[in-house]
Amino acid sequence: MPVTQKERAVHIHLVRWLAAVLVGSLLGAGVVSEHISAAEPPSDDLLKLIADLVGDSDHQMRAIGLQQIRREAPGEAATRSFVELLPRLRSEARAELVEALGERGDAAARPAVLEMARSPDETVRVAALWALSGVGGDADVPLLAQRIAAGSAAEQRAAAQSLVRLKGDRVNAAITTAIGSAAPHASVKLLEILTARNAKESLPAILACASAPDATVAQAALDALRALAEEGQTGDLVKLLQTAEADAQRTKAEAALLALCGRGKEKCVQALVAGLPNADAGTRTVLLQALARAGGPAALEAVAARLDDEDQAVRDEAVRMLSLWSNRAVVPRLIEIAGGESLRYHVLAVRGLVRLAGPEEGRAADLKLLGEAIRIAKRRDEKQLALGVLTRTANPESLALAVSLLDDPMLAEDAGRAAAAIAGNLAPAQQSEIRSAMRKVLERVKNSQTREQAQKILAAQ
Repeated sequence: MPVTQKERAVHIHLVRWLAAVLVGSLLGAGVVSEHISAAEPPSDDLLKLIADLVGDSDHQMRAIGLQQIRREAPGEAATRSFVELLPRLRSEARAELVEALGERGDAAARPAVLEMARSPDETVRVAALWALSGVGGDADVPLLAQRIAAGSAAEQRAAAQSLVRLKGDRVNAAITTAIGSAAPHASVKLLEILTARNAKESLPAILACASAPDATVAQAALDALRALAEEGQTGDLVKLLQTAEADAQRTKAEAALLALCGRGKEKCVQALVAGLPNADAGTRTVLLQALARAGGPAALEAVAARLDDEDQAVRDEAVRMLSLWSNRAVVPRLIEIAGGESLRYHVLAVRGLVRLAGPEEGRAADLKLLGEAIRIAKRRDEKQLALGVLTRTANPESLALAVSLLDDPMLAEDAGRAAAAIAGNLAPAQQSEIRSAMRKVLERVKNSQTREQAQKILAAQ
């Protein structure tokens, strides 16, 4: 009678279970153990069972044996016995065993893995290139770099993955050396690998690549610098920005410099300031952005100094950066700008003041500054923006500020709405202030919804 698919599945399951129990029994645990000390070499019976499992035509059965190779059956002698299985296996099983040897991580398997890397079968070659990450070292970098340069797409991926994972103190240096003789497309990939490995010791070579004649290599190096550069490279990035000819290269240099200043903060400022005098207008604009990222008193003064720059675009950028400054040290500058003749600058400055006056995590709203921003604002839009910030702070002081603005004809309706919103969130202990404020709202405000809200608040007191 023919065996049904269901019966075969049950049979495989039972055999798999029995194999697991047998392996565990041979390991002396009754079930498959999670760890075996290297002092307990596997028995010949266990090695034979693993060999039978790895050579099985059923994938699930092979998986049991391969798991033992990865995690159990320790020792160099066992590794050599597993290596001896390779010539006897079909292509698929051979590739699986090579990968398992890579995960096993025993350098004794390296010669066999290198031999498999020359296999006529691409699947086996790919597995071997990947396995080198577990059994290889810096001596294998040239081979992996060569496959990145000239291998199939699958080999290139496996070699790159292996280089990212490869262990050893000299691996980064070996990859850096390989860049020197690699074709442009391989150099690009090797630079990406150094980035993935966080290879900061390779920064001098990466900086050199950023000036390479091949645009793709130069751009890849700038991408690497965006992730890896440290404060000491600030001046180098400023120079790369100044000398960039192609738009794409300049864009990447900008991104690298801004990312660095976001990390290095005030440690980058000196080099940025030094680059300003000899920079063209476009570069000065980027340097102002970088100074704003870096922050600190010296950066603030350097940006403010460009309010008198000869170039209009640079002056505009200086105002914009000051309006976006991260702390309240910029407030006197913004008040000064807001009092100037330019309405555009005035709007940016007032919006910056309103933003800085608002509450943040761990910092209460600065109601004095908010009141100053409302006072100097020329347009209703900015006054309304400030009132929106005011309603986020419910206390007697914010209510008093909203009520004081009821005398401004331009703002009375908006101020009344804000006062009602604040009063609705105050505790009963402020009953006297709430009543006084709502009565004034009813005197000055015509909007029916605001009046109704004020009346309800009064009735609840």
